[in-house]
Amino acid sequence: MNYFLDNIWEYIESFLNYSILLLDKTISPLEIIGAWFVIFILAFLVVIFTRIIALSYVTKRHINLEKEFRHWKGVRDEAMKHPDLEKGKALAKNIDQAQLNKAYYDYFFEGLLKHFAVNVLPILLMVAYISKVYTPETLFKRFGEKSIFSFSFGSSTQTDVSSLLWFIICLIFSFILYATLKWVIKKRYAKKEPV
Repeated sequence: MNYFLDNIWEYIESFLNYSILLLDKTISPLEIIGAWFVIFILAFLVVIFTRIIALSYVTKRHINLEKEFRHWKGVRDEAMKHPDLEKGKALAKNIDQAQLNKAYYDYFFEGLLKHFAVNVLPILLMVAYISKVYTPETLFKRFGEKSIFSFSFGSSTQTDVSSLLWFIICLIFSFILYATLKWVIKKRYAKKEPV
């Protein structure tokens, strides 16, 4: 078993190393503008990637669990409409204990796993890439600075913005930019459709 897991880890490691080399070659022409621009582009691309994958990746299990949850939720809602309020509450409690809670937790955890695979994992992989490639030493070799930005607020001490902090700022801004672009596109196409 250990041999099998070691082989799997070697394949994963070689895939990740190949991906890093491919990403380096792809974005190296953009480094002329600066590390701040490259990190912003990477943050925006990871946001676009997560949004596209979130729309297209849906498992059959997730769909079935959603149907099952909605079914038992509907049955519970019907039980609550019973003319005798106490009997309705008792029926709803029995449905909760028998089926609805299990259906809800199965559906919830499947959605949580999907969210982790679709949203969190790509962002964490990009954080690992940025942390590995844009270290202060690498930034100094490539750009002559050990940080992305340096600024001071009128005092003699200077504050440096690291590549990881800049990525987080760009990631938040990219999510806002994506939501704004999506809203603008929906508004534009909603006006063009005939009434």
